[in-house]
Amino acid sequence: MIAIELLLLLIIVGLIITEFAREKSHQKRYPPGPFPWPFIGNMKELRELSKKLGGQREALLELSRRYESPIIALRLGSSNTIVVSGSECINAVLSAEEYDGRPWNYFIQLRNMGKKKGLTMNDGQDWRDIRNWFVKSMKAIGFARREMTDSIKEEILIVINDIKDGGVRTMKPIIVPVIMNVLWIFAAGKRFNKNKLQYFIDLMERRAQAFDMTGGVLSAYPWIRHIAPEYSGYNLLVTINNEFKAILMETIEEHKKNYVPGSEADLIDMFLNEMYTGKGPEAGFDEDQLVIILVDILLAGLNITATTLDFLFLNMLINQDAQKLLHEEIDRVIGQEKLPDSNDKSKMPYTQAIIFESQRLVPVVPIIGPRRVLQDTKLLDYDIPKDSFVLMNLHSIHADPKLYPEPYSFKPERFLMEGAIVRDANLLFFGKGKRQCPGISLAKTALFLLFTGIMQRYKLLPVPDEKPPSMQIKMGLTMSPKPYNVLLVPRTQTVIPN
Repeated sequence: MIAIELLLLLIIVGLIITEFAREKSHQKRYPPGPFPWPFIGNMKELRELSKKLGGQREALLELSRRYESPIIALRLGSSNTIVVSGSECINAVLSAEEYDGRPWNYFIQLRNMGKKKGLTMNDGQDWRDIRNWFVKSMKAIGFARREMTDSIKEEILIVINDIKDGGVRTMKPIIVPVIMNVLWIFAAGKRFNKNKLQYFIDLMERRAQAFDMTGGVLSAYPWIRHIAPEYSGYNLLVTINNEFKAILMETIEEHKKNYVPGSEADLIDMFLNEMYTGKGPEAGFDEDQLVIILVDILLAGLNITATTLDFLFLNMLINQDAQKLLHEEIDRVIGQEKLPDSNDKSKMPYTQAIIFESQRLVPVVPIIGPRRVLQDTKLLDYDIPKDSFVLMNLHSIHADPKLYPEPYSFKPERFLMEGAIVRDANLLFFGKGKRQCPGISLAKTALFLLFTGIMQRYKLLPVPDEKPPSMQIKMGLTMSPKPYNVLLVPRTQTVIPN
């Protein structure tokens, strides 16, 4: 009995201390939010609300409504996290340098194989130098120019040949290898080994569903890996790291053996040139840096570009009227005698509107970040302390009925005016500011060419005698559609490449 009373007393004392600390922080104007319970913070409440409402994006939007503020504060494990909603506040964060930092919690350390390197989960001068090098190198090897467009078109021909007779298919296994091969040609100068590619894809699919943008339970409670290594995702991440590094190092070693100065043909060659004759390892250009850069590129391709395409095809399956109008525009602008080209894009406003609307309705990454605040700052009237973590709920913009009437309906025409595409500053799929995705040109080109190239050749129809298709989503680090079948019906017998 005494032990129970002592335990209750300790819990009460813990609550008082926590609340006192919170009130001290509120001596300045701190964002509102739910009470952070000792040890668990708000993680349990956020998980339960996410499950009830159908996703973390909806849960964070509901919390913003409850506290009548576009900026709310949560405690996720030991991390003070600021969640930002609405166009005004999100644009302010994306445009300000004081939010350019990245957290370095245990989840991110595992994701980065313990190295604070690369393009995505890095910050400071090292990140700026590596990012600048990356952008210059992309231009030097033909990134987003004719060479890259031609490479994507070659992959379209390969995939069309693989599925030439149509039939009942699942779209993601068709498009993922295409995206990965395009990226691997850019990075390593060749297509992926087929067996290694499939194993890599399987690992990434498991990873994408194991975590959310807060880093999940492993980020909040790193010690849980000792108690529940499987449940926490620790074993999964360690396995992925080991397999990643083995695959990547094999390719890097092959490049090192064959490297000839002055004949750089891909990103790995460009990096070796910088490592051997440029700034060198002392400036961060070492093998660990190269491995993490390649991880960043491949994750972006699989988790974002391929999944965006998967949602596009699902929306065409569900919205047959929009698919009919798309086919009419493709036939009018491109015809059937050649593959789509990046130059066709400006003449195809309805195609662009479909891409915009699909990304708005089901953004693959509805919550962007995390960011680390580099110095004490203000956002609206709130004080944001240094080293706080910041998440931005893009869904709060995309689902805003003031910006997009009937926000949960698929309406590409909302992005058209007098037959021309409307550029919408609220669409922030690739970020903004200094942390905008450096691969934005390639991503946009690949989306347009692959989507249009397949739609040029096929009608996407529901499978007879199966339940009508619907927008069912799997939640994880990113959003993705639950597997769906589609009946591919060829529209023409031949396509002649340029």
